[in-house]
Amino acid sequence: MKKFYSYILLLFIAFFIGCTSDNMEIDITKMPEVETVVIQPGDVFGKTFEQTKLSKQESLKILAELKKYININKCKPNEFYEITYSTDTAIEETWTNFKFFPEGQYFYSIDKSTDNVITSEKLELQTTSQIFEVSGTIENSLWESMSASEIKPAIILDYADMFAWHIDFLTDCRPGDIYKLIYEVKTLEKKDTVLSSEIIAGQYITATSTNTAIRFVNSKGDEGYFDENGKSVKSAFLKAPLQFKRISSYFKKKRFHPILKRYRAHEGIDYAAPIGTPVSAVGDGVVTKSQYSGGYGNLVIIKHPNGYETYYGHLSKYGKGIKKGVRVKQGQVIGYVGSTGLSTGPHLDFRIKKNGTFFNYLTMKMPPTYTLTGKDKEDFDLHKQELINKFNQI
Repeated sequence: MKKFYSYILLLFIAFFIGCTSDNMEIDITKMPEVETVVIQPGDVFGKTFEQTKLSKQESLKILAELKKYININKCKPNEFYEITYSTDTAIEETWTNFKFFPEGQYFYSIDKSTDNVITSEKLELQTTSQIFEVSGTIENSLWESMSASEIKPAIILDYADMFAWHIDFLTDCRPGDIYKLIYEVKTLEKKDTVLSSEIIAGQYITATSTNTAIRFVNSKGDEGYFDENGKSVKSAFLKAPLQFKRISSYFKKKRFHPILKRYRAHEGIDYAAPIGTPVSAVGDGVVTKSQYSGGYGNLVIIKHPNGYETYYGHLSKYGKGIKKGVRVKQGQVIGYVGSTGLSTGPHLDFRIKKNGTFFNYLTMKMPPTYTLTGKDKEDFDLHKQELINKFNQI
């Protein structure tokens, strides 16, 4: 009798496996199909639908829904969309979902129900975050050394900018200097593209000094980088190079010159002030010129870190010891207001360049400079110690 029941059980198992196998084959044929289309240069978004299995009528339905969110005529190359088809119908193949992935962290999803009702929504892609801790030794330049460690260009530039008012990485780097940094990279799922990258902390170590910069957000929500003592690593330029009475002429691309009697660019700011008014360097730097220079009259030019240069023209005389090659500090007197050169009256012609191009100093966004105190300082010290410990291990 036991043999009989065992035989029946085996038949049942065999029948079950056979049914399961048949069902699996059926399910495979009914699995949704996903079609992906990448926008190519020169593509017209609507025309790309001709590459898909969509009918003209269904394409128009999707486009009409998508137009509620975006201008389909402004889609960019490498943006893409996905269409999910369902074959679970006895009539014909049909789409059930359409997703469009433009640049950025948002995408648009359009669904079609079994009774042909279309709904849509704007959604946000999930992000993944990864922390990197790296260090290296300078051989030739900061850029070459960091690039060799596969650090992205954006991070290298942010690192250099972080120490911009203390180190000029074009001239101050020495073989054997050490860089350390901890940074975070956020990546968008699906696109596998970097959404953002931000340095948490950095160090630059020379034979004589250790420069540290740590990102910290104070109780007011203000964010900045601070040294180990809680002082901002960004040293702002002075708001103005002197105590002036008024601005007599602003930065203009076209101004009528009162002496030359013709229009030309005025790529500086004229500060009207009495003769002899002290003129100060707006930031740390090195004097590259201190001499009479044509229309500028008595002129001082100061080179600052990272491509900045400032001009101080029409001076009556120079500050004590101000000559080519001298290093000056922010706020140091480098000359006195005069009316030398092409000038109709006493004023300072002040100009600033960035990488060889003059720009309007009054529109320059000044980095904050302050020292953390109170509870902010206490919180910073705890945060700082954790990061310093990490630096000591990398």
